Amino acid sequence: MWLGPVQAQASYSVTEGNKLDAQTYRGYLTYRNWCARCHGIFAQGLAGPNLAKSLTETSKNEFMKVLIKGKTGRNGVMPGFQDNPKVMNAREQLYNYLRARADNAIGPVMPQQGPK
Repeated sequence: MWLGPVQAQASYSVTEGNKLDAQTYRGYLTYRNWCARCHGIFAQGLAGPNLAKSLTETSKNEFMKVLIKGKTGRNGVMPGFQDNPKVMNAREQLYNYLRARADNAIGPVMPQQGPK
C-alpha cells in the first residue's frame, strides 16, 4: 500500500511550554484518540512502550512502518492502522507531536493549540 512520500524530518512549533502549532496539535488529538490508551497520556508508556523515549532511538521510517503494519512486542500486539483513514491522514502530524515529546520541546503537560 503506497501512502505517498514521508517528510524527511519532523516539523513542529512549541511556544510557552505547551502551545502547539495547529498541525502538531492535530497530531496530539490523533494521539489522544488512538494511542494514549496504550502508550500513556504523555507518551510515557503503559501497556505499550514509552514513545517519547523510543523515538530518540527509532527512525521516522521505522515509526511509520510500525504505525501502518503494527508490531508484536513483549507485552502484546500493536495493531496496524493502515485501514484507519483518521490515523493515516494525520500520520505526519502524529509523528511531529511525538517528536516534540521525544525532543523535550513539550514536557509532560497537556498541550494547547497556540495562535494560528
